[in-house]
Amino acid sequence: MHRMPRTPTLAALLIVGTVAPAACARPAPAPAVREEPGGRPGTAAGPRPTAPAPLEVPHGGATPSATAAPCPREGLRVTVGPVDGAMGLRSMAVRLDNCGTAPRTVEGHPGLRVLGEKGEALDVAVHDDATAVARSGVPNTPARPVTLRPGAAAVAVVLWRNTYDDTRRPPLLGRRLEVTPAPGVRAQTVEPEGGVDLGSTGKLAVGAWKPAG
Repeated sequence: MHRMPRTPTLAALLIVGTVAPAACARPAPAPAVREEPGGRPGTAAGPRPTAPAPLEVPHGGATPSATAAPCPREGLRVTVGPVDGAMGLRSMAVRLDNCGTAPRTVEGHPGLRVLGEKGEALDVAVHDDATAVARSGVPNTPARPVTLRPGAAAVAVVLWRNTYDDTRRPPLLGRRLEVTPAPGVRAQTVEPEGGVDLGSTGKLAVGAWKPAG
């Protein structure tokens, strides 16, 4: 006897027709999204952002600054080094960099003014003779022309003492130093770390420009 194939029941067809489309239409799960600092969306599944590596300090140099002053139009930039305060005699190097594109020549001593907290000029005598402050042991730099090619630098040493022996007035403390690199070049203001503590001496000495070693 020939047997006919079994026909699926109506209930079975309804179950298959309901479940199969739902299984095919199910969307893939969306990645979790989080709010990154600054309001930008980020993906939780991705790698976490890492902080930039710290700047390396060059040997004998200073950490580069993102806010360094732009090169003045004359192509000469003034900066100051740390203060050396051995035996009460303070010394500090004023540095002049040729940040321009053409050679520049300077000669003689930079012009200096010591400024107070509000930018006012203080009553300070500026000498170009080191013995006016150091008395002995510090030679005067001969004033000679110094030609700076682009990228080269010159330095001039500033000397002062912080002796305080006049109690009739408070110790004199300069907060900034106004430096005129050469006649006809605009003055630039720098801030020595710790200031210029002149005590009651009221004077400092500055050497002539010489090539930076």
